[in-house]
Amino acid sequence: MNQRLCLVAAVAMLAPLGAAFSATVIDREIEAAARGTLEVRNVAGSVSVEGSNGQTVHVTGTLADNVERLDVRRDGERVIVDVVLRENSHSGDGTILKISAPRASDLEVSTVSADITAAGIEGEQRLKAVSGSIVTEAFASDLDLSSVSGSVSARGHDRAAMTRVRAISGRVELTGIAGEIRAEAVSGSVEVTADAIERAVLSSISGSVSLRGALTGDTRVELTSTSGNLRLLFKGAAAADYDLASFSGPIKSCFGPPVTEPRNGPQRTQRFTEGESDARVHASTMSGGIDLCRE
Repeated sequence: MNQRLCLVAAVAMLAPLGAAFSATVIDREIEAAARGTLEVRNVAGSVSVEGSNGQTVHVTGTLADNVERLDVRRDGERVIVDVVLRENSHSGDGTILKISAPRASDLEVSTVSADITAAGIEGEQRLKAVSGSIVTEAFASDLDLSSVSGSVSARGHDRAAMTRVRAISGRVELTGIAGEIRAEAVSGSVEVTADAIERAVLSSISGSVSLRGALTGDTRVELTSTSGNLRLLFKGAAAADYDLASFSGPIKSCFGPPVTEPRNGPQRTQRFTEGESDARVHASTMSGGIDLCRE
């Protein structure tokens, strides 16, 4: 009987401790400008932002046990959501933030090991993660996306804008993007599908690079890789001046003149003009191959 009482007492004493270290549910709301800026900072966990037709920023989710507080405040046209950790805090489960904001908002998100997702936000986006992935939706506003060890992907609606993407060890995947595109990776692949290309500068050190889309009269395309393959697939006539070079890999083209094999050394080049256009296409790789075709 005494042992049972001791056990009950021990459980009663530990219950408050368990509650103290459990995640804290949050539900905060603040008025926001219809075309203002939403700034979010989180260290670990995830940040999910969705556009809405209202004029408030609504934050729900859970705070990790190492969080001191969640700051949600408005400074002029800017709403700031900031996860503040306890002093000398280095561990704990991730904080989960689910946020709705006016659709026309500009969005700035910065995380360390937290994933970032955004949908329905039509303003400019500047999303940065260290070891988290980034998934977003693009409209007619500029994008600036970067991750060190996570993948980056964006799905657009063929509306012209400026898109900049950087990834160190993650994959870059862009679909439905239009306008000017600059994407680079170090050890990951870069894959872009764009129906209305104005300028595309795509590169990877050790990953493959591919571009699929339609050339206009003054499109500029530049694909480079050190040890990865390059693939270009264009719609329609694909009229442009082409300059292709591979130091030690093959060049395959389903249109244009035959590729001439080198007489001295391993380097292969192919230069030709297809149709009448001011478009320019340049692709070069050191130890990868180049595949050019049209559909």
